[in-house]
Amino acid sequence: MLVDELIGAWVLEDFSATREGVTTHPLGEQPGGLLLYTADGWMSALLTSGPKGGTDFTDTRDAPEGTVAYAGRWERTAEGSVLHHVQSSHFGPWVGATLQRGVRFRPGSLELTAVTTRGSRWLLRWRRAESAPPRLGR
Repeated sequence: MLVDELIGAWVLEDFSATREGVTTHPLGEQPGGLLLYTADGWMSALLTSGPKGGTDFTDTRDAPEGTVAYAGRWERTAEGSVLHHVQSSHFGPWVGATLQRGVRFRPGSLELTAVTTRGSRWLLRWRRAESAPPRLGR
């Protein structure tokens, strides 16, 4: 069983992409999303467009199409990055791939970073989801 401060549920606060000095918000100014890390090594990520949508990428070949979804196993590297070993995804080329994300903790939040093959730098800012008592059936 893993013991790591990533474990738990995270709510997407912001997703920005920077390429050639231009920063955009591919899923709009108010994206939605949930990131889950389990203690037994599973993860799941769902990112969605904000209420008004948005795909304002400088290079649309890098742009998500309003929803990003994938799941699989996860592990931390010795340097502190997280590896997402994708087993299922909305984007076929990610299936079987390992996505590396830089990890930075700030008070109350988690920042994950990635660099795409086309040179965009993605910054995803998450806040820890608040615990709520379980709801029983009606």
